[in-house]
Amino acid sequence: MSRKVPKDNLNYRPARPRRRKYEGNQFSCVEDINTVEESNDEEASASAKKLKKSLDDIIINPSLCYRIIEFIGVFSALADILVCSKCKQKVSFGESGEKGLRFKLSVTCKCGTVLIPSSPFIFNAYEINRRIVFAMRLLGVAREGIRIFCGIMNLGTGISQHAYDRIIQHIHVSVKKLFEVSTKNAIELEKKENEKKEKPILNLTVSGDGSWKKRGFSSLYGVTTLIAYYSGKVIDVIIKSSYCHTCNFAQNNPDNSAYEDHVENCDVNHKGSAGKMEVDAVLEMFKRSEEKYGVRYTNYVGDGDTKTFKAILNAKPYDDIPVIKSECVGHVAKRMGSRLRNIKKTAKLGGKGKLTDVLIKKLTTYYGLAIRRNSESKDMMRKEIMATYYHSISTDKKPQHQFCPTGVDTWCAYNIAQSKNMPYTHKDPLHPDVQTSILPIYEDLSRDDLLERCVGGFTQNANESFNSTIWRLAPKHLHCGSKIIEIAAYLAAGIFNDGYSFILKVMNDLELQIGKECQFFANDYDAHRVQRPNRRSLSSSKEARTARKGKKTGEMDDYHEIEGLLYGPDIAE
Repeated sequence: MSRKVPKDNLNYRPARPRRRKYEGNQFSCVEDINTVEESNDEEASASAKKLKKSLDDIIINPSLCYRIIEFIGVFSALADILVCSKCKQKVSFGESGEKGLRFKLSVTCKCGTVLIPSSPFIFNAYEINRRIVFAMRLLGVAREGIRIFCGIMNLGTGISQHAYDRIIQHIHVSVKKLFEVSTKNAIELEKKENEKKEKPILNLTVSGDGSWKKRGFSSLYGVTTLIAYYSGKVIDVIIKSSYCHTCNFAQNNPDNSAYEDHVENCDVNHKGSAGKMEVDAVLEMFKRSEEKYGVRYTNYVGDGDTKTFKAILNAKPYDDIPVIKSECVGHVAKRMGSRLRNIKKTAKLGGKGKLTDVLIKKLTTYYGLAIRRNSESKDMMRKEIMATYYHSISTDKKPQHQFCPTGVDTWCAYNIAQSKNMPYTHKDPLHPDVQTSILPIYEDLSRDDLLERCVGGFTQNANESFNSTIWRLAPKHLHCGSKIIEIAAYLAAGIFNDGYSFILKVMNDLELQIGKECQFFANDYDAHRVQRPNRRSLSSSKEARTARKGKKTGEMDDYHEIEGLLYGPDIAE
């Protein structure tokens, strides 16, 4: 039954149904992570397996709470209603002693003035200042960003350079210490995984990859990482730097006494090109593995685009114990796409009905699937790779499905139709010029020596994911020094290994109190990290993404066909 609105009541607000009170557990996101332990590990995502960890060792203060208030308005209202308990006179409020975001609240009456600090004092710094610097570093924002934030929010002038540098130093010490703990735990977990797989406990399989602060192999900074294969956790990180701001400043300073004292703490730890950073860093991590962790990295998964493995072989870090090289199947699959795009340009095979971008993507996908689905046998890999070629050139008059798999689960529609005694009509085969041009590519990319390194189906997906995490914390478009990159790398490794519980541990170590909102955010972040890959792994999601990508690529091909070349060097001529 609807209620009639009174015409003379302008403030009338219609009644709304009351929201039903939530009876569940608002922190249920923790349960989502912990239930992974009860589920089948083979079905769980990589993130879910890594985040199976208790938060018992993290100190929570549920009464802690920060709020942003409009100072004059709030305390003027309080001054109108409050009196001193001793002199029974009204009180007035003011502020003094501003240092960064911290200030002292002054309460004045006839009795005198009482100063109340707005934030506790810890480690020669105020808690709120350390908290804002740490929070902004997680956002990839430096002191200038804090100054802009404080200015626009009318919170003050920000934090002085001296205070900021001191806080950064404390953060660096803390994250490095906890990073070492995290990597040692990761090594122990990998040993257990080796034992489960009935492999030598101390001989680990690792994937290595490098990433640079700047594209084009002209970067002054590079980060190289080793990730344990079975646990998927970071076990070692090295940050290479070929630049030191202090050294650069001292070269133009006639007084070199300060420079001489600085030499021992110089940021430069690399001599050579940016491309050599990955080679040197991986070799250094291999050489120190026995001393640091008591293990050996006897199987190295690389992307094949550097001379890293050659340097490992020449150095012989474990004397007579050989190191085996495995290829990342994802990078091997990309070679097919690169080779097809090159032949499209050199042999002029572009255009409708020939080697389009849609076809290149499809053939590259088939090549990658042939390797992944047969990762235990190089012979089966080669057979299915060539099956994808002959399947694509088959016609009704000349079917060539002798290499295609048979059985219930086969992907070959022709063999399925044959098994059911049903007619089958082939789609248009590859253009004859395309067939002739790409056959040598298929033969070259199915060589024994290449496919032998693909046995096992190893990938560097974890490394690529980790690299993106680093540069979210230290964005490439913003300048920063080696210490900030080290902080970003250690934080990224901790989050990658243990989730946001690592951040809470760092906050505990920095004596930043953790309130219930902070705890809830960390739990919620980790829960979403588990749920996101689970949703993406659904077959319906995969098919939808593939369809969208294929449609977009097809549209771009059509546009290029209609419009022709519209952008390129000297095109205006």
